[in-house]
Amino acid sequence: MNDELRRDLDLLLLISIGVGAMVGSGIYTLPGLLASVSGPLSILAVVAMSLITGIFIYVLSELGKIYPKSGGLYYFAKEALGDLPGFITGFSFYVSCFVGTAAIIYSFILYMSFYFPALSNNLTISPLGVALALFLLGIFTFINIFGVKHGAVTNFVLTVLRIMPLIVFIIIALISFKSSNLEPFAPYGFGSMWLSIAFGFWMFVGFESLVLVGEEVKKPAETIKRATIATLIVVSLVYILVILGFIGAVNWAKLGLKSGNWSSLSSLSAPLADVPRSLGFEWLAMLMVIGAAVSSAGCFSDWVLLQARVAFALSREGHFFRQASWVHPRFKTPHRALILSSILTGLVIILVPSFPNVVLIAMIAEFIPYAISALSLAVIKEKGSYKILGLAGFILGSLYIYWACWPWTLTGTLIAISSLALYLIHGHGNKLDELKKTAWYFVYLLGLTILSLVGDETFTYKNFLPISPLNIFKTPLDILAVSIFATAIYKWALRDRIKRNL
Repeated sequence: MNDELRRDLDLLLLISIGVGAMVGSGIYTLPGLLASVSGPLSILAVVAMSLITGIFIYVLSELGKIYPKSGGLYYFAKEALGDLPGFITGFSFYVSCFVGTAAIIYSFILYMSFYFPALSNNLTISPLGVALALFLLGIFTFINIFGVKHGAVTNFVLTVLRIMPLIVFIIIALISFKSSNLEPFAPYGFGSMWLSIAFGFWMFVGFESLVLVGEEVKKPAETIKRATIATLIVVSLVYILVILGFIGAVNWAKLGLKSGNWSSLSSLSAPLADVPRSLGFEWLAMLMVIGAAVSSAGCFSDWVLLQARVAFALSREGHFFRQASWVHPRFKTPHRALILSSILTGLVIILVPSFPNVVLIAMIAEFIPYAISALSLAVIKEKGSYKILGLAGFILGSLYIYWACWPWTLTGTLIAISSLALYLIHGHGNKLDELKKTAWYFVYLLGLTILSLVGDETFTYKNFLPISPLNIFKTPLDILAVSIFATAIYKWALRDRIKRNL
């Protein structure tokens, strides 16, 4: 069975995939929530998120040049750290992909419920909404089976359509800007910025898409690097200006809210539509609702395309169902992986129709591969500068896992460890020996879970367990504790890998 994929993606199409995968539901739904936890300080939080994302994008682009293969994050960990670490990382990332795809289509359904209320009940999708979500899932899966170029061209058109409403919002919001809204700049203290970063990272999820399709990119070494830089610049600039405009354009009286009560903005279900409406721009409010629906649909299309590449990579290495590595003889796409991944997304849509729950599961499952990818770069590259970059990325990834809040750190650990059951079936070589060599990975996951339990109670969200964070390590001591722990695991993993290479 031929498993070679066609290289159809040029620079423009790859940028559209990167921007399209990132500019989805988050930027339309999260401004009110970010402002509610840190006020105007959320502007600085978005700047910080852009810089941190830049580090992760650079890490992935460097790894993508070395291993331009479909399903990149799995290959990075496998080649650098071994068979089992690669499998755990790939499995965790795959879960984040097909669960995250469900979250994105939920966003589309929720925005459509603005016109058709029967599609949802608050943030839970109704049976009619579930039926519509499954129908759209089938349509986009069918489009992507015909070829990555067809899917990418569709994504390019949708990317343009989702960016334009944001640009219009930025212009109108900056014209209506009130500098008095910036005072005080940190109404809940500067420590609130970390919680804002924890919530806001959903806006940046998707940058890894640039390396997931590396095997289908023309001149990958050059194209991936240029695409990552362009994607980061475009997305960061748009996000910073949107948040700045949103903060400055808030009219408390017309929104019916107490002046300066930033926490009340969490009640805005469509913040980028509610603010223009309060200013008398009803046409802009309608445009933002349409833009949000198109944006969610476009991002959904991207992730239907991308999630199958992870299943394809795992299967091609013998770690997943063999049929998932089959390539369509005519269209040269992993059609079985596309169908399988969409079936799993469909099951999530049917079984977990709650938008917040699905988002939280997807986020924590995604943070783990980010940290492991940074560690992988440090192992693969010999230069000291890459060791420092790898450590920085690993610490930042670990902090994001911690900031993802209790009890979702525990959820992510359980998801990653549950992959062992599948590994015992599809794993290679001496499995017991591989488990011993991967002890650092399990200590890392369990350690971060314990730190989340003993850490700052601020980082708790939708706690469904009878125990809450013990507040022993308050910010900034919790940041220091996570950094020291991550550094120790980093050194342990590097030392073990060096021994295995001797």
